[in-house]
Amino acid sequence: MYTAGARDASRSDRRGASRFGHYLVISVYAGFSVYCLLSLLFGPAGITTYRRLETRKAAMEANLAELGTIRQSLDSEMESLKSDPDRVALEARSLGYLRKDETAIILGEKTERIRPIITGKVLPYIEPAALNDLEIKEISFGAFLAVLALLLSPRGSASSRNHATPR
Repeated sequence: MYTAGARDASRSDRRGASRFGHYLVISVYAGFSVYCLLSLLFGPAGITTYRRLETRKAAMEANLAELGTIRQSLDSEMESLKSDPDRVALEARSLGYLRKDETAIILGEKTERIRPIITGKVLPYIEPAALNDLEIKEISFGAFLAVLALLLSPRGSASSRNHATPR
């Protein structure tokens, strides 16, 4: 024994539950979309991270090429020191070594005659800047809640809009 009022109430309850389910699906979709987009762009395996890594890789390859040329010049210098005794004596004198029969006469201040050996530069490790997965999940959950709150917010009832009088 249902009355017409009970049927209308039951129908409106079902419509309200259906509307809430629809809003929930839209909110989950929005949160998931935000998660996917943030992961694709800013995540640990995202596009911006890979671009930074490519830049870093190019810098490391340039440094490696520079180190290769430095090594070649040092190898050639070492070979010339092995094969030329006069060059060894000259290099030893520049370091302050003398033969047994030589005497050093220092005039004025001692000047630095030792040339520095260029060994290249050490590139420090730089952690690629990216959002970690937990941060992305928190942002996505916030987007889910924001969309759900926006959809569930009261927009004014239809009866109050119908009774409004235009001016």
